[in-house]
Amino acid sequence: MKKNNDRLIGLTVLAVVALYILAKSSLLDPFWSRVLTTIAALVTVGAIAYLVLRWNANVSILSGSQRELESRSQQVTSVNLLGGTKLYLGSGNEEVVVDTSFVNILGGSDLFLPAGWRVEDHSLKLLAGITDKRSAHVTGSGPTIRITGFMLLGGVTIRESPQMVTSMGS
Repeated sequence: MKKNNDRLIGLTVLAVVALYILAKSSLLDPFWSRVLTTIAALVTVGAIAYLVLRWNANVSILSGSQRELESRSQQVTSVNLLGGTKLYLGSGNEEVVVDTSFVNILGGSDLFLPAGWRVEDHSLKLLAGITDKRSAHVTGSGPTIRITGFMLLGGVTIRESPQMVTSMGS
């Protein structure tokens, strides 16, 4: 997903939230309140449908999902609305760059990386964050995962892949 699309998604989310807050305020009579609530719901559904159709996104609404990725996967999009996603990344060579794009709204993602992967964060966060819980952080050259997207009251947790955790515990 390109940076302009991330901004567009962020602006769409903020517009939906603003419409919903305005609809629930006492400034409008009940008819216009229902109209704005309906418009906010339609914009939300349209934005999610756009993401699914355009980028074959992994969507979790009030649910969870799990996906295993090979190192040759070059782009992954995950949309979580009150839900979560677990992404397991396979090992790669030095030239691999995987682009992951997240839209996390009151939801989160766990990203499981093998040893030696670098993380680049280019995401837009509002009351959200990215936490790296791996024991060793990598700098320099190596396989890279680039995180983009929009997060509102949600985030991404980066963890060691399960193979590394079990081998370290032995």
